[in-house]
Amino acid sequence: MSDSGDMRIWGRDREDEESSFFGTRSADIKNGPRVFKQVTLSTFGNPDTGEVRNVQLQLATYPKKLGDNGYDFDNPTQKWRCENGEIERLVAFLSDDVRATGRYRIVDAASASTAMLTLLENGDVDPAALGAALSEHRDLSAVIAALTATTAGLSAAEAAVIARRRAVLNELKTLAAREGVTETDMQKAMEQHHWLFGGQYVGVAHRQSLTMLDRHDIPLVGANGSLHIVELKGPNIESLVKKHRSHHIVGTEVHEATSQVMNYLKHLDQQGASMEQTFRNNHGVEYDTSRLCGTVVMGHSRFVPGVGRKIIDQTLRTFNSHLSRVEVMTYEDVLDRAEMALRFEEGTADDQ
Repeated sequence: MSDSGDMRIWGRDREDEESSFFGTRSADIKNGPRVFKQVTLSTFGNPDTGEVRNVQLQLATYPKKLGDNGYDFDNPTQKWRCENGEIERLVAFLSDDVRATGRYRIVDAASASTAMLTLLENGDVDPAALGAALSEHRDLSAVIAALTATTAGLSAAEAAVIARRRAVLNELKTLAAREGVTETDMQKAMEQHHWLFGGQYVGVAHRQSLTMLDRHDIPLVGANGSLHIVELKGPNIESLVKKHRSHHIVGTEVHEATSQVMNYLKHLDQQGASMEQTFRNNHGVEYDTSRLCGTVVMGHSRFVPGVGRKIIDQTLRTFNSHLSRVEVMTYEDVLDRAEMALRFEEGTADDQ
């Protein structure tokens, strides 16, 4: 509680985390011989997300009690309330922020909306400048939501996502074909881009603690909560495929990597039920460990001497045909599939 001149201001904080009531601030705007006037600002919202959904401003006048020095707070003579956008209009009126008749909207000077208006008023609509200005403000998500609510805005947003993904794809192709690149380099470049492995994946799980013994490179999460373990090896593997008698077979490193992923799946099978409960309680996420599978990504045709990509693909296809839950792919395979998906998305966007 604090005093500022003749006006007393105080607040009431939220007491229950599960309540939609977030708190109030009140002020005594008149403490006279006949009436008492008070204003209260209350906020309400979603207790789960903390999002404020409703703000109410209430003004009330309470009469003096007969034969008493107090006021009759149970029976106000006047009571008036407004909420949300109505409060902004009231503030604009009281602050004399109206230059002429018309319709007005209050805009936060620090908002992305103001940044956009400033650029448009100055005639500076360069896309790079507009993007940089908007990215610095806290209500960027609201502006994006408004833009994507229109057909043209949604198409533009989708085109921007595709362009960004194509740039990432080109960087990865260059990286995978570069001398001296390790699996650690590839993991750093790929682990934040789950879309590389297909649109059925919605994110990456907590890779450090899916089981008690293992640490997974990229544990993908499907839309249904199922897990897919991706194990990355380096692109520079000369013995990825080798000649054996009249045919080609996969090298020792392929067998070792495949066995490594098989052990990951075995441990997840054994510990899955308990780990599902752990992640549900500690992280609030739902993983389904009953439909596990894995992928090994390793090698690049550029680093396999004397063997063309077609033979590498055929040899891996033969090897994979005898596996049930694990697939071995080269970096070229993964990146080419991702590029085909982007081409499909581009074609779909052009048809709209």
